[in-house]
Formats: sequence, structure tokens, C-alpha cells
Amino acid sequence: MAKRDDIIVYLNDLLNINDFNDYGPQGLQVEGNPEVNRIATAVSASVELFEQAAKSSADMIIVHHGILWERDSHVIKGGLKKRIKILLENDMTLLAYHLPLDKHAEFGNNALAAKSLGLANLQEFADVGIKGQVAPLSMETLLQKIKDLYHSDPLVFGFGPKEIARIGICSGKADKHIAEAIDSGLHAFITGEVSESIMHQAKEGNIHFIAAGHYATERIGIRALGEHLAQKFAVDITFIDIPNPV
Repeated sequence: MAKRDDIIVYLNDLLNINDFNDYGPQGLQVEGNPEVNRIATAVSASVELFEQAAKSSADMIIVHHGILWERDSHVIKGGLKKRIKILLENDMTLLAYHLPLDKHAEFGNNALAAKSLGLANLQEFADVGIKGQVAPLSMETLLQKIKDLYHSDPLVFGFGPKEIARIGICSGKADKHIAEAIDSGLHAFITGEVSESIMHQAKEGNIHFIAAGHYATERIGIRALGEHLAQKFAVDITFIDIPNPV
């Protein structure tokens, strides 16, 4: 068993939430039981997630995408009402870490991807992303590595060089950074989502653009964070996978 507030303080400090101007509150979003025996982790908040967490007797839920966003209405109705109702009825705490979990040097989505793909000489890229170098490899080899990492079927605009040595990674919806990727001389740019205009930008910029899925590219960070908490605190950790094709 662990104290709710001890976990919150620890995570807020670990993920440096005060360093980010995010799209909504980071850390605590809904307060629940002060004692925590079981934590459920997941990518995105939803009624389905909260119902599964309640069935697993979770006292706390930690997600990458929370329920409070600056762009959304502050009126509590519909899906938001259902989500809050489940949390309150089951006395479950909800924590959310968005950009801090994308960027973190150890548990971040992009740092973990860079490590898995073997990137070296790492530098910051695309706000919360990473760019680096690899020994020259083919597009076929890179795609297999990406599929093995994210367990998804990427959408690919393969307009870059035959040999790939400079790669940029930014999880989620970061396709707007393709111009930065081109200007940086990258051979390949990996992100989650894609917009209609990107195909021509990739073709004209002679770069490989790979959209591996918003959900898929942001699953690895929250899982790693949960595994870390299981070691740090005396709590059970359950990762709830609710796949999203986007």
C-alpha cells in the first residue's frame, strides 16, 4: 500500500511537470482514495477504461491523455459526466501526464523509441521529440524495427534516400514538424498521425515520413512508467490496453 499524495509528489517531480506549458492540468485531475493498493495505467481516458479499472479494484488511474483539456467545454455532461461519475463512485484518483511523458529522458515515449531503434548522438527535436543517427540501414529494415516496437502497421510516404542514417521521432500528432525534419537534414521522420498535406511535403522534401499511429507511439511510455512505479512503491500495477487505430 502507498499514499496517494506520495505518488503524486513523486511523479510530478520525476516528470518535471512545471517545465511544461501543456494543454491541460498535469498530474492530479480527479482526487480519490488517499490509500493506493492498485494502479491502472493506460494511454487515454475513456468510460471503457474507467469501467475496466473499477472492475480491477484500482485506486488510481494514470494516463497519458486525461479528461481535462483547455480546448474543451467546461460543461460537465455526456461522456465527461459519465467518466467523472465512475471515478467518484469508485473513489479512484486520476492522474494525467501528457507532454512531460513524451519528453522524459528515461520513461518518455520518444526516448524509449530512440533507444529501441538504436539512435545515437541524440538531440532535441520537434518540441518534445528526439533526433539522432544510426548506422545506415534500408527502409525495409527500419520499418520492421518500427513494427516490432509499436506493434502497428505504419502509413509510409517513402520519398527519402535508399540508406537511412538520420532519424527524427516525435510521438502522437507531430506531423506539423515535417518542415523542421526536412530542414534538419533527416532521412526519416517517425510520428503517430498524418494530415492530408504531408504526402506532398515529404515528396518535395525527399524524406521518409512514417505515421505509426498516435495510440501506438504513446503506449510505450506509460507502460514503462507503470513498471517503474511497481518497483518504487508497494502497489500492484495493471496496464489496460484499449487499442485505437488512429
